[in-house]
Amino acid sequence: MLGPTPTIGAKTALSLAFVAAIAVFACGRAPGGSVEGAGGAPLDLEGDHEHYLRSVEGARLELVEPGTDGAWREIRGAGRVVRLAVPPERIASRTLATDEILLEIAEPERIVLLSPFASDPQFSASADKAKRLGRVGGFSTEEILAASPDLVFAAGFNTQETLAQLEAAGVPVVVLLNHEDLAAIERNIRTVGFATGRDREAERLIESMWLRLDEARVRAGSKAEDLRVVHWSGGVVLGSRTVFDDALRYLGAVNLAAENGLEGWPRISAEQVVIWDPDVIFTDSYAAGDVAPGALDGTRAARLGNLESLDGRDMAAISHHVAGMVERLADALVRASERIETAGRQNPVTATE
Repeated sequence: MLGPTPTIGAKTALSLAFVAAIAVFACGRAPGGSVEGAGGAPLDLEGDHEHYLRSVEGARLELVEPGTDGAWREIRGAGRVVRLAVPPERIASRTLATDEILLEIAEPERIVLLSPFASDPQFSASADKAKRLGRVGGFSTEEILAASPDLVFAAGFNTQETLAQLEAAGVPVVVLLNHEDLAAIERNIRTVGFATGRDREAERLIESMWLRLDEARVRAGSKAEDLRVVHWSGGVVLGSRTVFDDALRYLGAVNLAAENGLEGWPRISAEQVVIWDPDVIFTDSYAAGDVAPGALDGTRAARLGNLESLDGRDMAAISHHVAGMVERLADALVRASERIETAGRQNPVTATE
């Protein structure tokens, strides 16, 4: 950890939980500045992010068809085997990523329950579709079981107690373990398609996602190359092993947090960001109150007007909707590069300081 640790705001906590793919909690402020989970239990963000990073190392799911013992299909990984006797007809989701994927590739009548985030326009790019479907629920095991699902999608950051309860009730649970880069998102879409029998629809969605990603990279071109970037909001920075970092590298930019050896979403001080002196700084648009006014004024990014923001849907994008985040990221990097070029023509000293 670098520099004094600031107090993290509740909205920033929720944002970074999504980014690092641990956002299954309805977050609020708890005593002492911690963050509460859905059941009111305090969450240790640093401990959770370290646990998540350890849990997904080398995590891959094997898709097997046909399965053993006469099963239609089988999904293996992380010491678990999920056997699906027949294609599922009543599908539930506990994560925003699988909400969004299912809404895109599955028949609506087969979706019996989505997570609470699905219909929240602040975080969900599929909020309108989720509202039209109208089957948005909570996180409780009782509510999920009441929907009588024959398949539940969850994530490695869901509580193990809940997953165990669902499996004890005889409900197959497919757990998506890794959400930390673009390739993992592709694998997750393919897994959802495999588990639901919507393989072709999943492949079309993957193809569409990569087409948009490639177009964003072409649009950014050489302007994004080697720009020194930080995402810092409420004292939390995004390091390596995050979708944000992978998106930056895909576009050719440099994530200074990753370059300085930081993983996940550790906390650092504004002073450390100033020392790094990035060309561009991204913050969360809905958590602006967590950043003290003037805290970043000493940076080159602030002097050149290269303070950009990403909204909740961008920070929550660990489905095919990541393409939209990368498009907006590319456009922001192009704007930043053009400001640097303009400053260089007008005042070469300021542009290179």
